[in-house]
Amino acid sequence: MSHTIQFEWELPEPLLAIVAKNQSEVAEEVKQAAVLDWVRMHRISWRKGAELLGMPLRDFMGLMSEHKVPAAEYEAGWLNDELTAFKDTVSQDKT
Repeated sequence: MSHTIQFEWELPEPLLAIVAKNQSEVAEEVKQAAVLDWVRMHRISWRKGAELLGMPLRDFMGLMSEHKVPAAEYEAGWLNDELTAFKDTVSQDKT
């Protein structure tokens, strides 16, 4: 079951001319921005985001990239920990 959500947003005319040429473009961009933000905040999955926008997952991943929404997030120091573990494994293999 799905629900249609509608809202109004009054934009100054100069801003509307900058962000989109017509109202349907603005509506689609706002929809994409909301879905991308939900993905970024981990509220929905990539697949759900693609589904909500009616696009293949591969295209959605491209959209994420265009909007700099990370596909993977790592904690600070993760790479250093991985390198240390790798070096330890390599040094153990040599002995």
